[in-house]
Amino acid sequence: MKKSFIEIQKEINDLHYWDARVLKLECNHFADEVIFGYEDEDKMVTYEFKECYEVNFNHDKNYDKMRPVSEMTRPQIPYFIQDVEVVEININEVGFYKCKIDLYPLSLEIICKKIIIKK
Repeated sequence: MKKSFIEIQKEINDLHYWDARVLKLECNHFADEVIFGYEDEDKMVTYEFKECYEVNFNHDKNYDKMRPVSEMTRPQIPYFIQDVEVVEININEVGFYKCKIDLYPLSLEIICKKIIIKK
């Protein structure tokens, strides 16, 4: 049975993600899947977005990255989760999740059919 957006939001909030360092952001299979991961003590928490229909990455153009992220060490990665919001939307009578993630200087907006949270 499909979880309600309220259940997913509660599961996300219960993990106390605020100010966690983001370690992983992947877009796979022609943007059908997005995997997002952040550090939580000695493990990683991941959100898997499946059956995606819209994926938007928006980086603040005024933020100077200083160097390619691929060259940064873990402590140099500048992305920390500020807010995660999940809502349910209907498009042509089909239900989707819409998730907005603020990890300034980057923000994500994903519309998908499934969200899986792994701890």
